[in-house]
Amino acid sequence: MRNKAAIFIFIFQCLLVFGVSGKECFTLTLSEQWKFSTGDSLAWATVGYDDSGWTTISSRRYWEEQGYNDYDGYAWYRQSFVISKEWERTVADAGGLYIRYEFADDVDEVFVNGVSVGKMGEFPPKFRVVFGGMRKYRIAPELLHFGKENVIAIRVYDNGGAGGLKTKEVTLQSVTPMDEMEMDIQCEDSDWVFENTGLIDFRVRLKKPLKTDDEFNLVCKVTTDTYLPVDSFVYKVKGDFEQPVSFVPPAPGFYRITLYGEQNGAKSDPLKFNMGYNPEQISSPVDAAPDFDSFWEETLEELAQVNPSFKMSLLKDKSQGAKNIYHVEMYSLGNVRIEGYYAVPKKEGKHPAIISFLGYGSGGGLPNPDNLPDFCEFVLSTRGQGIQLPGNTYGRWIVYGLEDKANYYYRGAFMDLVRGVDFLCSRPEVDTSKIFAEGGSQGGAFTLAVCALDKRICAAAPYIPFLSDFRDYFKIVPWPREVFEDYMRSHQECSWDKVYRLLSYFDMKNLASRISCPIIMGVGLQDETCPPHINFSGYNQVRSPKQYYIYYDKGHTVGKSWWSIRNDFFRGFCK
Repeated sequence: MRNKAAIFIFIFQCLLVFGVSGKECFTLTLSEQWKFSTGDSLAWATVGYDDSGWTTISSRRYWEEQGYNDYDGYAWYRQSFVISKEWERTVADAGGLYIRYEFADDVDEVFVNGVSVGKMGEFPPKFRVVFGGMRKYRIAPELLHFGKENVIAIRVYDNGGAGGLKTKEVTLQSVTPMDEMEMDIQCEDSDWVFENTGLIDFRVRLKKPLKTDDEFNLVCKVTTDTYLPVDSFVYKVKGDFEQPVSFVPPAPGFYRITLYGEQNGAKSDPLKFNMGYNPEQISSPVDAAPDFDSFWEETLEELAQVNPSFKMSLLKDKSQGAKNIYHVEMYSLGNVRIEGYYAVPKKEGKHPAIISFLGYGSGGGLPNPDNLPDFCEFVLSTRGQGIQLPGNTYGRWIVYGLEDKANYYYRGAFMDLVRGVDFLCSRPEVDTSKIFAEGGSQGGAFTLAVCALDKRICAAAPYIPFLSDFRDYFKIVPWPREVFEDYMRSHQECSWDKVYRLLSYFDMKNLASRISCPIIMGVGLQDETCPPHINFSGYNQVRSPKQYYIYYDKGHTVGKSWWSIRNDFFRGFCK
């Protein structure tokens, strides 16, 4: 009876959607309600499998939000649908259907009637994350049962934190000329960030001609980075078009632009990208508490009472190049043992040194013994990360100790950074007037933090820095806000006001005014992990000499040129 009811619903939905538009394009939006089970079995992909004992959840919210708090691992979503016989010729002539949805965390694979039609990422043991991003898988017409029940099953694996599907809708659509549409953006501004022009403008063109000469709509929608509407346009185009687009940005900041083609109800895959306007004028007011400075001075005094007990061990098998590589141990705030890898030029004498900080959850970061042969390099692992990751006792670092700023993870981690500088200053081969700091993502935030808390840094090069302007950050992208939401579900005493008050002590925009050394900053304009807004919220508070470099086509990374820019920047202080 359950299956018959589901079939009736979907037949009705098909007729409702397509009755007025003819057979040019078949489109079906699936229900947001899916049968769901944790665990893993390929038998769950088949049509005949009985899922009546499964629960029902929504594909619009993570499974943690629907009763599966703290679950990590495999889970399956199942849903039945029917395509009436009248659509068989249309779908066959089109070459099948595409299934589309917006987001899966971390790896997903789609099965139609028991047959895999595509996946993104890799499941364990060769685990590879493809977090987020549009999913689009082609379904061959011969896999479909027209006029009968079909089953879509989506296998998902989540390695940690929030998991599962989180998408506005899951759609099936017959293949159309719009599916071949690939657009390209031409912009006279080389980094796609406009300054004092009063206008953002660019041109849209096709990468290759479409197989149709019919007119279609080119749709452009513009929002702020927090998704507030700014403008929208519809252009009538056809053939090998080149369409100018412009809009007036209402304020300094970064803007989300979405472009897609539309014809006879069929839409192309959207092209989504960011552009910026006057980023150094972005308003991110400092919200430091009155005791902000005293909090950090007292924390530094507490660190000074801990004997570092530095210990170095030569790694002979890693020291065949221009440098000797050492494993380093020391003690930091709370008498916590931390580690790192230290590379020392074999050439005698005093050398400048670079301290490098790791991204969130990264591995140990062994230095290349042949890189920068005239520099000492120290790659620090903060507590529970890097080298210590296998024995991590801090859970999800960003919410560890969230009940009290004195116990918060980043209080100890920021002191680990200072202790790392202590180590370099203890070494006779290091020119302590030329200690440089660098790192990306979490490491970028660490770079800014150590410059704010330790005046021994000569110059620094953070890129795509994390941990800034949390109130805006959590409006722009879903992670790490979701980690806090997950935490708050099991800590009812916690509120957003309390969270933001605590985070203000660890916010780069509140620390940045303490920086006195020169810095350069690298930015990925398309970054959806540490979006450009939060990079600039800290950068704009820096009062020392500074310069930024924006990579218009990069997400959570920077371009190859960054490394030579960084090296030349550091060498400029060594003359």
